[in-house]
Amino acid sequence: MFRTLAAKIATPSRPFATANLRSFHGNAALKDQMSRAEVSGKRFWETAGIKEVGDRIAVTLDNRVLKTPAGNPLTLPKDQKHLALLIAGEWHGQKALLKSHSLPMTSLVARAIDGFIGNADGRTETLNRLIKFLDTDSICYQQDFPESIVKAQEKHWDPILKWVSEEYGLDIKVSQGITYVQQEDNVKARLREIVNDMTDIELSAFERATLTAKSFLIGLAVVKRHLSVEKAWAAAQLEVLDQIERWGEVEDSHDVDREFIKSQLASARLANIGAY
Repeated sequence: MFRTLAAKIATPSRPFATANLRSFHGNAALKDQMSRAEVSGKRFWETAGIKEVGDRIAVTLDNRVLKTPAGNPLTLPKDQKHLALLIAGEWHGQKALLKSHSLPMTSLVARAIDGFIGNADGRTETLNRLIKFLDTDSICYQQDFPESIVKAQEKHWDPILKWVSEEYGLDIKVSQGITYVQQEDNVKARLREIVNDMTDIELSAFERATLTAKSFLIGLAVVKRHLSVEKAWAAAQLEVLDQIERWGEVEDSHDVDREFIKSQLASARLANIGAY
C-alpha cells in the first residue's frame, strides 16, 4: 500500500485554488510561492513527497520541507516513514480549495511536533486536561431506559469496560443515570501512567481521539488499537445513532458529522500503526 502511495505522490497534479496557507509556511522561497498562490488562487506546488533529512524523514512540497504552524520542520523518525507517506498523500490529494479537515494526519503530527516534542510542560498540561474526561466519561453514565439504549450500551460500551479491566486490571465505576461518579485515585493514577508513557505522536493521537469521542476510555481504546474506527464511532455516537434509528437521519448534518468523526478517529488509530 505504501509503495503505491509513494508512487502516486510523486506525480504532479493539476493546479487548484487554495485557502489561507500561512499556517503551512516553509522557507523564504516557499513562502513567496504561497503568497503568490493566495493572490492568484493557484496551486503553489507540483509534487508532494518525502526525503531523508539527517536521521529523519521529511515531508516535502516541491522538494522543500513542509513546516508546521509553529514553523518547525515536519519530520518524523525513519521508522515512521509510513506516516510521512500518509501526510504527503494528504497534500497530493488536494483537488480544489485547500481544506484543513482533509489534512488530519498533517495536523496530528504537527500538534505533536509543536506541542509535545521537547516540551514537558505541554505534555503535562495536556495530560491534566485529558484526565478530567475520566470522571465525566459517557461510558460511565449509563441509562436504564429505553431498551434500545440499554442494548446499545451492552453492545458498544460494556466491552470497552471489560477490556480496560482485563488489559490493565482496573475497575471502572459506572453510574446508572446522572448520579456523579468519581473514579478511584489508584485508577486515575494508573491511567495517567499509561498516557504519560505514550510517545509524543501517540499522545497527540490520544488527545484527538478523546476530544473527538468525548470519552477518555474510547480514546484510549482507539490509540491502543483495541477498537476499529467503526466500533469507536458507534461507541462515541451511541445516543445519536439511537435517535437516528428512531427518527431518521438529518441530511447534511448527521452524515457530515459521521464522516468528520470517522476521519479524526482514523487518523488517531493510524498514527500508532507502527507500534503494534
